[in-house]
Amino acid sequence: MEPNKMMIPLFYGGMFNREGRRMRAAFVREVSDGTQAYRLWRNAGKQDLQYPRAENDKYILYVEINGYLATLGMTDYALADHCGFAPAAQKLYGGEENREAWIDNLRKSGCETPVSTALAKEQEEIERCGRDPVRQAEYIKSLLEGHVSAYLSSRENGGRTFPDFTGALVLDDLARCVELSAIYQEKKQAEKEARRVRAAEEEKAYCEEQNRVAEAAVSSAIKVIQEGGVLDNSTVRFYQSRYHSSSYSIVNYLMRLYHVDVPLRTQGWINEKLTNITIKGGRCGSLQYLRSKGARCSQKFFVCMDDLIQAVMARTADRQSEET
Repeated sequence: MEPNKMMIPLFYGGMFNREGRRMRAAFVREVSDGTQAYRLWRNAGKQDLQYPRAENDKYILYVEINGYLATLGMTDYALADHCGFAPAAQKLYGGEENREAWIDNLRKSGCETPVSTALAKEQEEIERCGRDPVRQAEYIKSLLEGHVSAYLSSRENGGRTFPDFTGALVLDDLARCVELSAIYQEKKQAEKEARRVRAAEEEKAYCEEQNRVAEAAVSSAIKVIQEGGVLDNSTVRFYQSRYHSSSYSIVNYLMRLYHVDVPLRTQGWINEKLTNITIKGGRCGSLQYLRSKGARCSQKFFVCMDDLIQAVMARTADRQSEET
Protein backbone atom coordinates (compact mmCIF):
# COMPACT_ATOMS: atom_id res chain seq x y z
CA MET A 1 0.00 0.00 0.00
CA GLU A 2 1.37 3.41 -0.98
CA PRO A 3 2.17 5.84 1.82
CA ASN A 4 0.25 9.07 2.15
CA LYS A 5 1.52 11.82 -0.14
CA MET A 6 1.23 15.58 -0.40
CA MET A 7 -0.81 16.12 -3.57
CA ILE A 8 -2.18 19.20 -5.36
CA PRO A 9 -5.99 19.33 -5.48
CA LEU A 10 -7.45 21.03 -8.55
CA PHE A 11 -9.75 23.05 -6.33
CA TYR A 12 -9.03 24.56 -2.94
CA GLY A 13 -11.82 26.18 -0.94
CA GLY A 14 -14.15 25.67 -3.89
CA MET A 15 -11.92 27.70 -6.23
CA PHE A 16 -9.25 26.77 -8.76
CA ASN A 17 -6.06 26.12 -6.82
CA ARG A 18 -3.92 28.86 -8.40
CA GLU A 19 -1.33 28.78 -5.62
CA GLY A 20 -0.78 25.04 -5.90
CA ARG A 21 -1.64 24.34 -2.28
CA ARG A 22 -1.26 20.72 -1.27
CA MET A 23 -3.30 18.24 0.73
CA ARG A 24 -2.24 15.02 2.41
CA ALA A 25 -3.83 12.28 0.34
CA ALA A 26 -4.21 8.53 0.84
CA PHE A 27 -4.05 6.25 -2.17
CA VAL A 28 -7.20 4.15 -2.54
CA ARG A 29 -6.65 1.99 -5.62
CA GLU A 30 -6.24 2.00 -9.37
CA VAL A 31 -9.06 1.04 -11.71
CA SER A 32 -8.75 0.23 -15.40
CA ASP A 33 -10.90 -0.85 -18.32
CA GLY A 34 -7.90 -2.32 -20.10
CA THR A 35 -7.08 0.79 -22.10
CA GLN A 36 -7.38 3.58 -19.56
CA ALA A 37 -6.27 3.46 -15.92
CA TYR A 38 -7.24 5.88 -13.15
CA ARG A 39 -5.52 6.26 -9.78
CA LEU A 40 -8.00 7.13 -7.02
CA TRP A 41 -7.17 9.05 -3.85
CA ARG A 42 -8.93 10.46 -0.81
CA ASN A 43 -8.20 12.99 1.88
CA ALA A 44 -5.93 11.43 4.51
CA GLY A 45 -7.30 13.59 7.33
CA LYS A 46 -10.72 14.10 8.83
CA GLN A 47 -13.54 12.27 7.02
CA ASP A 48 -15.60 14.35 4.58
CA LEU A 49 -19.10 13.02 5.35
CA GLN A 50 -20.48 13.49 8.84
CA TYR A 51 -23.08 10.74 8.52
CA PRO A 52 -21.70 7.98 6.25
CA ARG A 53 -23.95 5.16 5.08
CA ALA A 54 -21.11 2.64 5.21
CA GLU A 55 -17.42 2.40 5.98
CA ASN A 56 -16.55 3.35 2.39
CA ASP A 57 -18.87 6.38 2.49
CA LYS A 58 -16.67 8.63 4.63
CA TYR A 59 -14.36 10.22 2.06
CA ILE A 60 -14.82 11.94 -1.29
CA LEU A 61 -12.77 10.32 -4.05
CA TYR A 62 -10.25 12.13 -6.25
CA VAL A 63 -8.79 10.99 -9.54
CA GLU A 64 -5.16 11.76 -10.36
CA ILE A 65 -4.79 13.65 -13.65
CA ASN A 66 -1.66 15.41 -14.94
CA GLY A 67 -0.24 15.99 -11.46
CA TYR A 68 -3.49 17.20 -9.88
CA LEU A 69 -6.28 15.55 -7.92
CA ALA A 70 -9.67 16.25 -9.48
CA THR A 71 -12.66 15.48 -7.31
CA LEU A 72 -15.19 12.93 -8.46
CA GLY A 73 -17.75 14.53 -6.16
CA MET A 74 -18.71 11.16 -4.64
CA THR A 75 -17.55 8.60 -2.13
CA ASP A 76 -16.45 5.04 -2.88
CA TYR A 77 -19.92 3.89 -1.77
CA ALA A 78 -21.64 6.27 -4.19
CA LEU A 79 -19.30 5.29 -7.02
CA ALA A 80 -20.21 1.63 -6.58
CA ASP A 81 -23.90 2.56 -6.46
CA HIS A 82 -23.68 4.54 -9.71
CA CYS A 83 -21.74 1.79 -11.45
CA GLY A 84 -23.74 -1.14 -10.11
CA PHE A 85 -27.39 -0.15 -10.29
CA ALA A 86 -27.98 -0.67 -14.02
CA PRO A 87 -26.26 -4.07 -14.31
CA ALA A 88 -27.89 -5.24 -11.07
CA ALA A 89 -31.33 -4.21 -12.35
CA GLN A 90 -30.64 -6.00 -15.61
CA LYS A 91 -29.71 -9.21 -13.83
CA LEU A 92 -32.50 -9.16 -11.23
CA TYR A 93 -35.41 -7.66 -13.17
CA GLY A 94 -34.47 -7.73 -16.83
CA GLY A 95 -33.82 -3.98 -16.89
CA GLU A 96 -34.40 -0.81 -14.90
CA GLU A 97 -37.81 -0.31 -16.52
CA ASN A 98 -39.05 -3.56 -14.96
CA ARG A 99 -37.84 -2.84 -11.43
CA GLU A 100 -40.83 -0.83 -10.20
CA ALA A 101 -43.33 -3.38 -11.50
CA TRP A 102 -41.40 -6.15 -9.76
CA ILE A 103 -41.36 -4.32 -6.42
CA ASP A 104 -45.05 -3.37 -6.77
CA ASN A 105 -46.03 -6.99 -7.28
CA LEU A 106 -44.21 -7.93 -4.09
CA ARG A 107 -45.97 -5.16 -2.16
CA LYS A 108 -49.37 -6.46 -3.28
CA SER A 109 -48.79 -9.48 -1.07
CA GLY A 110 -49.47 -7.17 1.88
CA CYS A 111 -46.29 -8.25 3.64
CA GLU A 112 -43.15 -6.15 3.78
CA THR A 113 -40.82 -9.11 4.31
CA PRO A 114 -40.57 -10.10 0.63
CA VAL A 115 -39.93 -6.46 -0.30
CA SER A 116 -37.22 -6.05 2.32
CA THR A 117 -35.60 -9.29 1.24
CA ALA A 118 -35.67 -8.26 -2.42
CA LEU A 119 -34.19 -4.83 -1.68
CA ALA A 120 -31.44 -6.37 0.45
CA LYS A 121 -30.60 -8.76 -2.38
CA GLU A 122 -30.67 -5.85 -4.81
CA GLN A 123 -28.22 -3.86 -2.69
CA GLU A 124 -25.85 -6.81 -2.51
CA GLU A 125 -25.93 -7.16 -6.29
CA ILE A 126 -25.42 -3.41 -6.78
CA GLU A 127 -22.36 -3.51 -4.54
CA ARG A 128 -20.99 -6.60 -6.29
CA CYS A 129 -21.44 -5.15 -9.77
CA GLY A 130 -20.41 -1.65 -8.67
CA ARG A 131 -17.05 -2.81 -7.30
CA ASP A 132 -15.98 -4.04 -10.72
CA PRO A 133 -12.88 -1.94 -11.62
CA VAL A 134 -13.76 -2.07 -15.31
CA ARG A 135 -17.21 -0.57 -14.71
CA GLN A 136 -15.71 2.06 -12.41
CA ALA A 137 -13.07 3.01 -14.99
CA GLU A 138 -15.72 3.28 -17.70
CA TYR A 139 -17.92 5.42 -15.47
CA ILE A 140 -15.04 7.75 -14.53
CA LYS A 141 -14.11 8.01 -18.21
CA SER A 142 -17.66 9.07 -19.09
CA LEU A 143 -17.62 11.70 -16.32
CA LEU A 144 -14.34 13.14 -17.54
CA GLU A 145 -15.57 13.16 -21.14
CA GLY A 146 -18.49 15.31 -19.99
CA HIS A 147 -16.07 17.76 -18.35
CA VAL A 148 -13.93 17.85 -21.50
CA SER A 149 -16.98 18.53 -23.67
CA ALA A 150 -18.00 21.44 -21.44
CA TYR A 151 -14.50 22.90 -21.55
CA LEU A 152 -14.18 22.57 -25.32
CA SER A 153 -17.50 24.37 -25.78
CA SER A 154 -16.25 27.24 -23.63
CA ARG A 155 -12.95 27.36 -25.49
CA GLU A 156 -14.73 27.48 -28.82
CA ASN A 157 -17.12 30.26 -27.82
CA GLY A 158 -14.46 32.35 -26.10
CA GLY A 159 -15.66 31.93 -22.54
CA ARG A 160 -19.35 32.67 -23.01
CA THR A 161 -20.17 29.37 -21.28
CA PHE A 162 -18.62 27.88 -18.15
CA PRO A 163 -14.96 26.85 -18.70
CA ASP A 164 -14.76 23.50 -16.94
CA PHE A 165 -11.42 23.26 -15.09
CA THR A 166 -11.59 19.48 -14.83
CA GLY A 167 -12.02 19.23 -18.58
CA ALA A 168 -9.13 21.63 -19.08
CA LEU A 169 -7.00 19.52 -16.74
CA VAL A 170 -7.67 16.40 -18.80
CA LEU A 171 -6.51 18.30 -21.90
CA ASP A 172 -3.60 19.86 -19.97
CA ASP A 173 -4.91 23.33 -20.85
CA LEU A 174 -5.30 25.01 -17.46
CA ALA A 175 -3.57 28.24 -18.46
CA ARG A 176 -6.11 28.89 -21.19
CA CYS A 177 -8.92 27.87 -18.85
CA VAL A 178 -7.82 30.56 -16.37
CA GLU A 179 -8.13 33.16 -19.14
CA LEU A 180 -11.55 31.87 -20.17
CA SER A 181 -12.67 31.84 -16.54
CA ALA A 182 -11.87 35.54 -16.20
CA ILE A 183 -13.94 36.28 -19.32
CA TYR A 184 -16.79 34.11 -18.07
CA GLN A 185 -16.79 35.68 -14.61
CA GLU A 186 -16.83 39.17 -16.12
CA LYS A 187 -19.79 38.14 -18.28
CA LYS A 188 -21.63 36.65 -15.29
CA GLN A 189 -20.97 39.80 -13.25
CA ALA A 190 -22.35 41.96 -16.05
CA GLU A 191 -25.43 39.76 -16.28
CA LYS A 192 -25.86 39.93 -12.50
CA GLU A 193 -25.62 43.72 -12.56
CA ALA A 194 -28.13 43.89 -15.42
CA ARG A 195 -30.52 41.68 -13.43
CA ARG A 196 -30.04 43.89 -10.38
CA VAL A 197 -30.80 47.05 -12.34
CA ARG A 198 -33.82 45.42 -14.00
CA ALA A 199 -35.11 44.15 -10.65
CA ALA A 200 -34.64 47.60 -9.09
CA GLU A 201 -36.55 49.23 -11.93
CA GLU A 202 -39.35 46.68 -11.68
CA GLU A 203 -39.55 47.14 -7.91
CA LYS A 204 -39.61 50.93 -8.27
CA ALA A 205 -42.41 50.69 -10.83
CA TYR A 206 -44.33 48.28 -8.60
CA CYS A 207 -44.03 50.53 -5.54
CA GLU A 208 -44.97 53.63 -7.55
CA GLU A 209 -48.08 51.91 -8.90
CA GLN A 210 -49.17 50.65 -5.48
CA ASN A 211 -48.49 54.05 -3.91
CA ARG A 212 -50.51 55.75 -6.66
CA VAL A 213 -53.46 53.59 -5.65
CA ALA A 214 -52.97 54.60 -2.00
CA GLU A 215 -52.60 58.29 -2.89
CA ALA A 216 -55.77 58.13 -4.96
CA ALA A 217 -57.63 56.70 -1.96
CA VAL A 218 -56.28 59.52 0.21
CA SER A 219 -57.31 62.14 -2.35
CA SER A 220 -60.80 60.66 -2.50
CA ALA A 221 -61.04 60.74 1.29
CA ILE A 222 -59.97 64.39 1.37
CA LYS A 223 -62.60 65.21 -1.26
CA VAL A 224 -65.28 63.61 0.92
CA ILE A 225 -64.16 65.78 3.85
CA GLN A 226 -64.26 68.87 1.63
CA GLU A 227 -67.62 68.21 0.00
CA GLY A 228 -69.37 66.00 2.54
CA GLY A 229 -70.49 62.40 2.30
CA VAL A 230 -69.58 59.01 3.70
CA LEU A 231 -65.90 58.39 4.37
CA ASP A 232 -65.07 54.69 4.67
CA ASN A 233 -62.24 53.98 7.09
CA SER A 234 -60.48 51.64 4.66
CA THR A 235 -56.82 50.63 4.86
CA VAL A 236 -54.16 52.28 2.72
CA ARG A 237 -50.77 50.71 2.17
CA PHE A 238 -47.60 52.55 1.16
CA TYR A 239 -44.67 50.58 -0.22
CA GLN A 240 -41.01 51.31 0.48
CA SER A 241 -40.07 48.12 -1.42
CA ARG A 242 -41.93 45.14 -2.82
CA TYR A 243 -41.64 43.31 0.51
CA HIS A 244 -41.66 46.29 2.89
CA SER A 245 -44.75 48.41 3.30
CA SER A 246 -46.66 50.39 5.92
CA SER A 247 -50.43 50.19 6.27
CA TYR A 248 -52.77 52.65 7.99
CA SER A 249 -56.47 53.11 8.46
CA ILE A 250 -57.21 56.05 6.19
CA VAL A 251 -58.62 58.20 9.00
CA ASN A 252 -55.51 57.75 11.14
CA TYR A 253 -53.35 58.47 8.08
CA LEU A 254 -55.20 61.74 7.48
CA MET A 255 -54.87 62.67 11.16
CA ARG A 256 -51.10 62.24 10.84
CA LEU A 257 -50.96 63.99 7.45
CA TYR A 258 -52.73 67.08 8.82
CA HIS A 259 -50.89 67.01 12.16
CA VAL A 260 -53.97 66.42 14.29
CA ASP A 261 -53.02 65.34 17.82
CA VAL A 262 -54.81 62.04 18.51
CA PRO A 263 -54.34 60.09 21.78
CA LEU A 264 -52.93 56.58 21.30
CA ARG A 265 -56.06 55.02 22.76
CA THR A 266 -58.20 56.88 20.23
CA GLN A 267 -55.88 55.85 17.39
CA GLY A 268 -56.35 52.24 18.47
CA TRP A 269 -60.13 52.67 18.49
CA ILE A 270 -60.02 54.16 14.98
CA ASN A 271 -57.93 51.23 13.73
CA GLU A 272 -59.96 48.48 15.35
CA LYS A 273 -63.56 49.78 15.57
CA LEU A 274 -64.30 52.67 13.22
CA THR A 275 -66.12 51.64 10.00
CA ASN A 276 -67.16 54.91 8.38
CA ILE A 277 -68.04 58.55 9.03
CA THR A 278 -70.76 60.75 7.59
CA ILE A 279 -69.60 64.33 7.09
CA LYS A 280 -72.24 67.00 6.69
CA GLY A 281 -72.01 70.77 6.93
CA GLY A 282 -68.33 70.69 7.75
CA ARG A 283 -68.84 68.48 10.81
CA CYS A 284 -68.75 64.81 11.72
CA GLY A 285 -72.48 64.14 11.74
CA SER A 286 -72.54 60.43 12.51
CA LEU A 287 -70.42 57.31 12.33
CA GLN A 288 -70.58 53.54 12.30
CA TYR A 289 -68.29 51.32 14.32
CA LEU A 290 -67.90 47.68 15.23
CA ARG A 291 -69.82 47.00 18.40
CA SER A 292 -68.72 44.47 20.98
CA LYS A 293 -69.80 43.73 24.52
CA GLY A 294 -68.90 46.62 26.78
CA ALA A 295 -67.48 48.71 23.91
CA ARG A 296 -68.55 52.31 23.52
CA CYS A 297 -68.06 54.96 20.91
CA SER A 298 -64.98 57.12 21.49
CA GLN A 299 -66.17 60.60 22.42
CA LYS A 300 -62.67 61.99 21.92
CA PHE A 301 -62.86 60.89 18.30
CA PHE A 302 -65.52 63.51 17.48
CA VAL A 303 -63.21 66.26 18.71
CA CYS A 304 -60.27 64.90 16.71
CA MET A 305 -62.39 64.42 13.59
CA ASP A 306 -63.70 67.97 13.72
CA ASP A 307 -60.11 69.19 14.11
CA LEU A 308 -59.18 67.17 11.00
CA ILE A 309 -62.08 68.62 9.01
CA GLN A 310 -61.07 72.15 9.98
CA ALA A 311 -57.42 71.46 9.08
CA VAL A 312 -58.43 70.12 5.65
CA MET A 313 -60.68 73.11 5.01
CA ALA A 314 -58.00 75.57 6.11
CA ARG A 315 -55.35 74.04 3.83
CA THR A 316 -57.83 73.95 0.95
CA ALA A 317 -58.57 77.66 1.44
CA ASP A 318 -54.86 78.47 1.55
CA ARG A 319 -54.25 76.65 -1.77
CA GLN A 320 -57.16 78.37 -3.43
CA SER A 321 -55.81 81.71 -2.22
CA GLU A 322 -52.36 80.94 -3.62
CA GLU A 323 -53.85 79.96 -6.99
CA THR A 324 -55.75 83.25 -7.28
